[in-house]
Amino acid sequence: MAEDEAKEEQVKGIKMEEVEKHSSIDDLWLVIDGKVYDVTPFMDDHPGGGEIMLSAAGKDGTQDFEDVGHSPHARELLKKYYLDEFAGGVGSGGLGLAKKSGGGGMSLMAVLLPILVVIMAYAAMNLTA
Repeated sequence: MAEDEAKEEQVKGIKMEEVEKHSSIDDLWLVIDGKVYDVTPFMDDHPGGGEIMLSAAGKDGTQDFEDVGHSPHARELLKKYYLDEFAGGVGSGGLGLAKKSGGGGMSLMAVLLPILVVIMAYAAMNLTA
């Protein structure tokens, strides 16, 4: 038993239990690629709106982050909000494994966004003529 307690104390980083405590628009931590970020200061500046980041609260948001196809600039900006490594754990949003899934498939947003852009361009061309 003492061995289990020693292992528990050696675990470095932030567990999912702690991440879940920070899942509001005024206090948001995200797990991305095995790291924990406090993105609260970026909520108002996120191009997709702060609410979109709330969808990754309380779970490993790596897949959500990758599905959007963030730019190198966005990845660089993320470093500014780094807190600590993710120590794992299970959250209410599912398993907190902090690993990319090799699942293939596309998110709904990845499909709808290009279609929306084409529709908007078509509408702009026809409404300005």
